[in-house]
Amino acid sequence: MSSTANKFFSSIFCVSLYTAEKRWKKVSRQFRKVGLDVNRFIGVDGRCKNEGPRACLEKLKSFELAYGVRIPYDNPGEIKILLPAAALTIGTILLLRAQVRNKWERMLIFEDDVEFDRNFNELFRKGVKDIKTTEWDVLYLGCGGTCGVRDIREGPDKYHRAPSIWNDGGPWTYTRDKRDLRANCDECKPLSDRLTWAYGPKGTWAYAYSLKGAKKVLRLIDNDAGEHIDQLLSDMSENKRIKCLAFDPPIVYHEYGTGGTSQIPWG
Repeated sequence: MSSTANKFFSSIFCVSLYTAEKRWKKVSRQFRKVGLDVNRFIGVDGRCKNEGPRACLEKLKSFELAYGVRIPYDNPGEIKILLPAAALTIGTILLLRAQVRNKWERMLIFEDDVEFDRNFNELFRKGVKDIKTTEWDVLYLGCGGTCGVRDIREGPDKYHRAPSIWNDGGPWTYTRDKRDLRANCDECKPLSDRLTWAYGPKGTWAYAYSLKGAKKVLRLIDNDAGEHIDQLLSDMSENKRIKCLAFDPPIVYHEYGTGGTSQIPWG
């Protein structure tokens, strides 16, 4: 079985650290199950919290020199938190540069801790038919934050019993699936029964760039890797600098919902 996604996307990658062999083997089984042809992209390893402040600073400076980026910081104490997030942004920049260089029309990126909806292939096939000639910069197969309108409720009911971690200070959000990390979104506008224009999407576990979007995001980042790519894209979307489209509801989930095994130390 081969997934429709193999034809829709010019290239498909999964970002995985070299030391995360168990995670790669586990997610590879899922890719095979749904028929996806995925290339492993060895992520940039920015972890340094156990190496001391000086080692973290030296690694930061090496990253700037090796990858042609900037990683601004306010004080050395924050580098052990900043650097892993910056490393993920650097990896994304490298993939975007490759997309532009190779003129890949559409590139899909996974992280190595994803889970697929049991009807993934059917839902994906129907969703991309809805896109037709619609122009988009970034396409989320799954995301959190304000990136959808379906199967989201303020308060639980018979079908929506799972509280989402994103409530943005408002009424608590409930979804059908405990891995669904979305919040209520008044600004999100549906494109079809399966796709919605996202307002402030969060998470980069399963998303894609069009070639036009890759060029635009590279230009907007301007080699500044001082912020997590997740937050950069969310800000660009909220400021209407890029067009973000999302499967709604998601068809790919983060394996642990709240990111219990994330290799990014979120403070």
